[in-house]
Amino acid sequence: MKRRPLVFAGLVLSAGAAAYFYLNSGTPSTPGFYERSCWFKTDVVGEARCGDFVVSENRQKPDGRTINLPVVILAAQGEKPHGEPIVFLNGGPGDRTPMFNQREMDSWSIWREDYPPDQDLILVGLRGTGLETADFDCTELKGPEISLGAHAPGAEAPDVRALTLQGVIDCSQRLLAEGVDLTAYNSRESAADIAELRQALAIESWSLYGISYGTRLALSVLRYHPEGIRAVVLDGVVPPEAAEGLEVANYYRGSLEKLFRNCALDPGCKSQFGDLSARYQELFQRLKTRPLKLRLAGYLDSEERASMGISEGQEITFDHRWFDTLVFDAILDRRVPLLVPILIDDIEEKRYAILKERLRESLLIARDANSYNSWAVYLSHVCRDEAAFETASDIAAAVKAAGDLAYYVEDYASNYLCAQWPSGEADPIENTPVKSDVPTLMLSGDLDPLTPPELARQAAENLSNSHVLTLAAASHGALYENNCARHLVRSFLKTLKRPTQTHCKPQDLVVRLQQ
Repeated sequence: MKRRPLVFAGLVLSAGAAAYFYLNSGTPSTPGFYERSCWFKTDVVGEARCGDFVVSENRQKPDGRTINLPVVILAAQGEKPHGEPIVFLNGGPGDRTPMFNQREMDSWSIWREDYPPDQDLILVGLRGTGLETADFDCTELKGPEISLGAHAPGAEAPDVRALTLQGVIDCSQRLLAEGVDLTAYNSRESAADIAELRQALAIESWSLYGISYGTRLALSVLRYHPEGIRAVVLDGVVPPEAAEGLEVANYYRGSLEKLFRNCALDPGCKSQFGDLSARYQELFQRLKTRPLKLRLAGYLDSEERASMGISEGQEITFDHRWFDTLVFDAILDRRVPLLVPILIDDIEEKRYAILKERLRESLLIARDANSYNSWAVYLSHVCRDEAAFETASDIAAAVKAAGDLAYYVEDYASNYLCAQWPSGEADPIENTPVKSDVPTLMLSGDLDPLTPPELARQAAENLSNSHVLTLAAASHGALYENNCARHLVRSFLKTLKRPTQTHCKPQDLVVRLQQ
């Protein structure tokens, strides 16, 4: 059934949601949806409507605190819009939905093209992530010594693991003293937020698009609140039963092996770069035993260093871990297909031009992540929903199996921080597959080191009306890789059937669509 036209002045709110409309008159505290004037100009993005959605922090404590979720509704384009809205569920967990300033909202004029234009697109900030800043965060974890491993010239690299552990202890104690209920930030509560938002907006049905962690949230909505869900698109699938903390090294290794294999099968790449796998391993070992000392002033200007709290003369120890960080970032980069072999070439030959460019970008990524990601919200989710189901012996076995990439498992946040984070205990159902017959399209990038294609296939075993699609030479966020994915999503949301491949080339897909 179609929803009623969504015009803010005529919104019908769900019964009992004692809401009122306001325009910049302060943040309300009673649960419900409240219209507000937008915090951005709509000249570029087109017609948009904004509001605050207030929910209980902990639904088990109805008289407790409430929290505010910002909402933006980008209106359907064209004279005759039709179809149910699409809800965008961001990744993370703990990442702020990109909508808090003019630049981000203007960008939606481009990103909007990835979604059917004749349907409203609803952006919602997930609980705890806030609008301009996170509702709460761990500033204790955001100094350069922890986020970059920065240290004084000539000194040994800091023990980032020990500093992080102490920072988590200090942060959790401070937040508890401030009255934050750290047990209330998890997939189940967030799923209830999404279900209540649909009711508050008087929408009979809508479709969900989730990316990365947003896919787990979409699956949680299917598990706990399937009513009103017309269809689901999962992009970079994270099924709840996946053991990310145990498999993280395997995910990355699998992406590397595909990358090396692709180069070996490409005559041009093989001729120029030779045995890329052997060269990677040799450079990895060299940096492990003889790391470089790199002064941060050579990569960031004074303003950038000041914004990150970097002291005069601080440097980093560029070892195998930093090298893998750059390789990982390069795999995620859609712009330069041969970036990894070019980077290896550059470091081996001691030219360091590409190293300088890529390291600078990685440092800025770390800085920006500190502004849009909340460590506290992240830990509350993963410690409750994931770490609780992984034992110390499981982690030890995964470390041993990871070999040279053992540090990927050892330093994965939930594997050593969750014992100190009071996130409460999740119901065992959180570690089980979601079963549903709601039409579902799952997208994966073949090279994705975060959410590899096998996770989509795993989830599909319990989603009886699902279609799995893997895009070739693509990484995380397949929808944004090429026109093929965009048209597949539009085809699926229009028919709720196997998408047609009219706009796809044979080389776009690794595996043809399958049930």
